[in-house]
Amino acid sequence: MDSHEHGFKLAGSVKRAIQEYKYFTSKNWTIKEVGDFWDSAAGYDDINEATYSYYRRFTNSWNLAKDFVKDNMIMLDIQGRTGKGTEFWFQNGTIKKSYLVDFSDFLLDISRKRLEGLNHVYELVKVLDYNLPFDNAFFDFVATYETIEHMGDPGSFTKEISRVLKPGGLIVLTCPNILWEPLHWLAAIFNIHHSEGPHNFLSRNKLLQLFNDNDLSVLKENTTVVLPFNNKTLISINEKLEEILPQNILRLIALRRSFVLRKSIESN
Repeated sequence: MDSHEHGFKLAGSVKRAIQEYKYFTSKNWTIKEVGDFWDSAAGYDDINEATYSYYRRFTNSWNLAKDFVKDNMIMLDIQGRTGKGTEFWFQNGTIKKSYLVDFSDFLLDISRKRLEGLNHVYELVKVLDYNLPFDNAFFDFVATYETIEHMGDPGSFTKEISRVLKPGGLIVLTCPNILWEPLHWLAAIFNIHHSEGPHNFLSRNKLLQLFNDNDLSVLKENTTVVLPFNNKTLISINEKLEEILPQNILRLIALRRSFVLRKSIESN
């Protein structure tokens, strides 16, 4: 590596470090800023196709939720990114129609290309603030994968997805364990993985308080992925660790929190 190339990479790392510091210290970003970041996330699918932990957000949440879901549900896929969540739930035969909401034109365009021509009923919707363009109690089911940590105001976000959910409706919510936030910073700074953009990882206690404040009870939860590596041997070790470690230990050390929530029947 010549000195010019080394200097270029160093400058990139410094720029990313400044961005990560800004995200950590300033929690008042807008939905538009989140969308602007994801508009710049070239290679998002290519990176995640090679990431073991990525697709498990879907398969693990299905295993948690399958005993509670109904047929022909109207689904909100909030910050659906490239449409894989909507595609996954359609493949499991439970969805009548999905409204895939995102803040990024770039990601919505990828979703459109992924879903067009498939035998699914869906709409793509762009939003730029917390006020979703749907009536109260419109949805049977909300999927929100790795999204709440990108919200500058997670309280408003949780209140809004509860508002548009029918009483008795379900939410599948996944997010990273706050313990892993420093590793996400380092991965972004050294360009090991794509940056998370604006983010504010939340503690489990904070999440439970948000759920309680918005008439959402936890039906099931788990925390998975101790070793988020793509090596086959390490994947096998990770699966064994998830089998043998008690859930209270996994809650402390594993990467991804997954919840299945139900909105109170008495909610208005």
